[in-house]
Amino acid sequence: MASKPKIKTEPATEETLMVENDRHGFDQNPDTSDPIMHDVLVDGTPARAGVGSFGAYSTRIVLAFEPPHPEWGGEFATKYFAFDDNKPGVLNWGYEGRSFLIERIVE
Repeated sequence: MASKPKIKTEPATEETLMVENDRHGFDQNPDTSDPIMHDVLVDGTPARAGVGSFGAYSTRIVLAFEPPHPEWGGEFATKYFAFDDNKPGVLNWGYEGRSFLIERIVE
């Protein structure tokens, strides 16, 4: 039986998850195409991730799960996040000390 090819990843950062075609609420002529998200693993679960305004006025992180995540459903988003400078790929979020390990899939 052949083994699955190993997925190559790197620890995610805010910069590596930026949405290239992001639009801001103040944009005069916003890009109306779907946001270009990044393939990631969130605590080992496949997802698409992006950091940007997504048409609003402040930066947020969005995680889109397909299939839906057992705890977070199809999508998780928060404005209250920071990547940990001392733990590569660890995203701290909210006010209760919660975190995810986000690994960006690289080809």
